[in-house]
Amino acid sequence: MTRFFSNFWDLFLIQLANWRWSWAATMINGLLVPLTTFFFFKLLATSGNTEQDLYLLSGNIIVSLLFTTMYGTCARFSFMRTFGVLDYYATLPVYKGLLVLAVNAGFLVLTLPTALLTVLMGQYIFNITISLSPLFLLIVPLASFSLSAVGALVGVTAPNFDTATSISGVLQFIFMGLSPILVAADRLPEFVQWIGKALPSTYAAEALRLSLIGQFNEKFWLDVVILLVVNTLIMLYVGSKMEWRSA
Repeated sequence: MTRFFSNFWDLFLIQLANWRWSWAATMINGLLVPLTTFFFFKLLATSGNTEQDLYLLSGNIIVSLLFTTMYGTCARFSFMRTFGVLDYYATLPVYKGLLVLAVNAGFLVLTLPTALLTVLMGQYIFNITISLSPLFLLIVPLASFSLSAVGALVGVTAPNFDTATSISGVLQFIFMGLSPILVAADRLPEFVQWIGKALPSTYAAEALRLSLIGQFNEKFWLDVVILLVVNTLIMLYVGSKMEWRSA
């Protein structure tokens, strides 16, 4: 067990070192997207409804994760696969699953401060009162990991780097437009609601929204279980699909 954590920590530090020159740009990018959406809806005067404001607040955290965590993880795994970086990791006495976990954890460090700032600024912009529970700090990593797992899946299965980033870009807008993250599900067409049920962003946004208002009911814990299952299955598949010397 000690070796497991030691190997993970080493891989985690390597991932952080990869972002030592670009971490600030990544965090700014993750913050600008939700802030732009906040001010856009504010200018259109569509806010004022507390329930809708909560959708905007929690949904924009997911949007930020889509543009940073999912895209970044996809690009990172595709880059490692395309340019032979995995050959270096193949020389280390570590499990492939630990590398997947370390990459996801590295992006989590970049996105967690952004998520907290998004909540604070959204609360101020929409003038709403939220109940920020410690469980919020559980849901944000879980949401981040579930979306980064999708990015990792694309990164290890796409034939090349350009294709991987293109697919990830398309998925960002599918997750945004076909899941009830910014508006309630009943405001979407019925066929879109069914599609949304298959997307992890739906459950991540709902869990975040419920955590912000302190409703830790059966629906909240069902979302948590679904995210855990989806994240575990995808990460296991990514670990099995990732070939050390495929580049």
